[in-house]
Amino acid sequence: MLRMIALDLDGTLLRSDKTLSPRTRRVLETYIQQGTHVVVASGRSYDSLPQEVLSVSGIDYAITSNGVVICHRPTGQKLFYSPLKPTCTQQLLSLIETHQADFEVFLDGVPYADADFVAHPTAYGLPDAATSYIQTTRKPVRDLFAFTQEHIQELDCLDFITIDQQKRVILAQQLKQISGIYVTSSVPHLLEISDASAGKGPALRRLAQYLNIPREQIAAFGNEENDLDMIEFAGVGVAVANSPAHVRDCADYVTQSNDEDGVAAFLERYLVNQQA
Repeated sequence: MLRMIALDLDGTLLRSDKTLSPRTRRVLETYIQQGTHVVVASGRSYDSLPQEVLSVSGIDYAITSNGVVICHRPTGQKLFYSPLKPTCTQQLLSLIETHQADFEVFLDGVPYADADFVAHPTAYGLPDAATSYIQTTRKPVRDLFAFTQEHIQELDCLDFITIDQQKRVILAQQLKQISGIYVTSSVPHLLEISDASAGKGPALRRLAQYLNIPREQIAAFGNEENDLDMIEFAGVGVAVANSPAHVRDCADYVTQSNDEDGVAAFLERYLVNQQA
C-alpha cells in the first residue's frame, strides 16, 4: 500500500504543454480519497506552482525550490526552511561578476529575474515555449545584482541561467569549490543552487519522518537530475520514459512519458495489482 506519492511536475506529472490531464487528476483524487498523501515535489518556488495542480483537493504538502521549503498548504506553515547562507551567496555573486553570468533569485517563494530577461527570454537563448512561463512567474528587477545584495540575508536560492554549455561546465566546476551549497539542474539552461541541506530526497525523508511513513510505502516520480535523490530514497522510485538514460537507470520502474500520462498509467496498474 502506498501511503505517500511524491510528484515532480515539469516533464513528469504535467504534459509538455504544462497541463494536468483529466485522467491524471482522477487517479490522484482516487489515491487521496483512500488516504494517501499526494505531495508536490518541485524545483519551482511555491509562488510558481501551477494552480491546476494546487486545485486538486487534498494535496496538503508541497516540497518546493528543490527541497529548500516543505510547506503544509492548508495552514501555510513551513515545516522546513533552509535559505542560502549569506557567505555562500556572496561567493556566488563573485562568480556572477567574474563570468558576467545571468541569474535569478528566489525570495520568500517568489522568483525575481533581470527585467530584460523577463521581457525577452528568447534573446537569452531560451525556446519560445519558455516565454509564457517566465513572464507569468518571474518578477522583473532592473538591478538584480543590487537587489540580491540588499536581500542577501533572506534568499531561498539562486539559479545561474546559461545556454552556453561550455560556460555551464566552467561554472559547475567552480561551484564545487564553494562549501555549504547544493547544486542540481532540472533543465539544460539552469544550474540551481541552494543550501547544502536541500534536495528533494532529503526533503522527502524529512516529510516521511514527520508523517511517520516508512520509505517502503512511498512512491516518487521524476524525470531529471534534481529528482534522482528522491527516486533513490522512495521505496518505489519511478522515472517517466522521457527521462535521460541515467535517471531511468536509477529508478525501480520506468513508466510511459509525461505526454502519455505516465504517472497515471503507473498508479492505475499499481492500484489494480494491490487489489488483486
